[in-house]
Amino acid sequence: MSLLWPERITLHIAPDALQLRRGGAAPVSVAGGWAESLAAVAALPRFARVHVTVADRHARYLRLVWPEGIQRAERAAFVAHRFETVFGAGPWVTLADRDALGGVCLAAAVPGALLMALNAWAAARRLRIASIEPAFVADYRRHCRRFRGDGALARLEAGRITLGVWHAGQWRALRSQPVGQADAGAAALCLAALLASLPPEEGLSGGTLYLAGGLPAPDLLPPGWTCARVEEAR
Repeated sequence: MSLLWPERITLHIAPDALQLRRGGAAPVSVAGGWAESLAAVAALPRFARVHVTVADRHARYLRLVWPEGIQRAERAAFVAHRFETVFGAGPWVTLADRDALGGVCLAAAVPGALLMALNAWAAARRLRIASIEPAFVADYRRHCRRFRGDGALARLEAGRITLGVWHAGQWRALRSQPVGQADAGAAALCLAALLASLPPEEGLSGGTLYLAGGLPAPDLLPPGWTCARVEEAR
């Protein structure tokens, strides 16, 4: 590996496998647990920087509203408490934009056991974990600059759809749910259900559904909505 032109290496924690984005490496099943699966990943150059993305099946997401008057130093504890309240004790490793404007932010969490296994694997092989991102967050971060006006992002993966809706520049709703077939039709149904859960005063009468992981199907969308495809950020 050149020190002048370091190779970018991505390890994707897929729903049922580990996928190393390097040189056609074969996927590794995760049936045996995190540590055992990571041990079977192909060898990498020492001191390589590894970027990790985590499938939505393994991640958890919340739309958070910061309590009035909360201090920045208090936000980590608030985020941890909300994830434990909604998803159980975990332990969870949480990620949130603690500087989000307007009192609303998207927060995500991955299992603490996964992070421990990744750190142990990296230490044993003399690798560096450069970043860890849940897949929905990675897709949104990659494409958000092209999003205009009100809209939604739906990320499709095997057996699951994760969908977030924004209005007037703020997250309004977020849902990650299992589905029989993750396709544009299922995404349209999820969007309609999520819109129906919003209070009438939200006034979200239309927008663009950005679809990651599938092909658009405009005829299936709620009235006033269009559809556009974006590439997955893996």
